[in-house]
Amino acid sequence: MSVERPQPYIGISGVAHHEQHVALFDVALRERIDNLGYFMMVGIQATGKTQILDIENKRGQMWHPVGDSIADAAASEDSGLTKPYVHCFFDGEAELVQGIASVMRRTRHYIRGLQINGLAWVKEDFEPILSNFKEQYPDQSIILQAGNITLNRHSPKEVAEKLKYMPADYVLLDPSGGWGREMDVDRMRDYVDEIYQQQIPMGVAVSGGLEANNVEELFGPLAEQYPQLSCDAEGRLRKGSEGSTQLDLKLAEEFIMAWEQTVTSLDSNTAK
Repeated sequence: MSVERPQPYIGISGVAHHEQHVALFDVALRERIDNLGYFMMVGIQATGKTQILDIENKRGQMWHPVGDSIADAAASEDSGLTKPYVHCFFDGEAELVQGIASVMRRTRHYIRGLQINGLAWVKEDFEPILSNFKEQYPDQSIILQAGNITLNRHSPKEVAEKLKYMPADYVLLDPSGGWGREMDVDRMRDYVDEIYQQQIPMGVAVSGGLEANNVEELFGPLAEQYPQLSCDAEGRLRKGSEGSTQLDLKLAEEFIMAWEQTVTSLDSNTAK
């Protein structure tokens, strides 16, 4: 028996201003990614420094927008082809609650959900905070990141078992954390397979060093085996020196095109 999962996405993360968001929408519209059954997740970063203290962090404001400028990155008149999500990296329960409140105050009218990064959610209990968010904002989705520390400390079975009780719509298996480190396909397969085998009604996404040159090799085999698999790219789609990098729209467009070719090829093979 198949389980119903939410609509899959292709993610472009590290968007920092409105013009980048509009450019990505133009690509998504031109390529009609919705005809493949996907939407584009536009990821906007938020941390305690940038959204609670309202100061710049080490990645720079062209990667992590500071203060009210996060609303500019999120703003969109799109009806759903691209959906902005704020990627929240807040340290501990108190900062998580405060950070979410700040993000929602600034972006509530634009975003479609939050991605929760960096939490030890397998070991610790963040379910009440996330449940409260879902109750307060029933139209918002949650992407729960399983980062490298989580994946190193917990087996596929442990991750899948905890996911059964988490009020999230998607889980992102993310060993790179935006730094461009390539995923290990076999390692990712172990986690994706366990989640699918246990029929957890949650979308699953993978990331880790994805770019135009490797999306077929890294994402393709997983997407072929696991229908409705999502992916996200960030670290290898940037240009500039450390502390002042920005999203390279040309690299992002090339990635989207290569991803589209990969997914279209898989659909064609399935139809045969």
